[in-house]
Amino acid sequence: MKRRLSLVLAFVATVMTASAWADEPSVQQIAESRAAEWNAAFARGKVDDILSLYTENAILLQPNGSVSKNLREIREFWQVLIQKGVYAMDIVTARCGDDNTIITTATLSDVKTLQNPSHETMKYRYNGVLYSVFKRQADGTWKAKVQQWSGSNPI
Repeated sequence: MKRRLSLVLAFVATVMTASAWADEPSVQQIAESRAAEWNAAFARGKVDDILSLYTENAILLQPNGSVSKNLREIREFWQVLIQKGVYAMDIVTARCGDDNTIITTATLSDVKTLQNPSHETMKYRYNGVLYSVFKRQADGTWKAKVQQWSGSNPI
């Protein structure tokens, strides 16, 4: 009887734990949500909204090799990009580093119409990759701790 009761209790605990996990968003969903917030803030031109997506001690490795080691420097980088136009971030991969870390790879694209000296219209497209390490914060939100841009310099 005790063995049967133990098995029933173990089964109930397993089911309850599994249903709690089912309520948690997947790593991919978290990454997609982060990208959507970035895209929305960028499209609105709100650098403070972008900065709110970083940890206080975040690091950003820029495409030109410069390293932004604090939020002031990260702010300067994004202000220049906002002035240049809208970029779109699309998550390619997302994986769990541990319970409090998500690592993503995203593509960044921008299409602009430019006039060359002979007044012909041409399309310019920046295609880069953004690698991000997101850390879960005490309040449950996910913020970028480290980001590395690769590709040609978008600035």
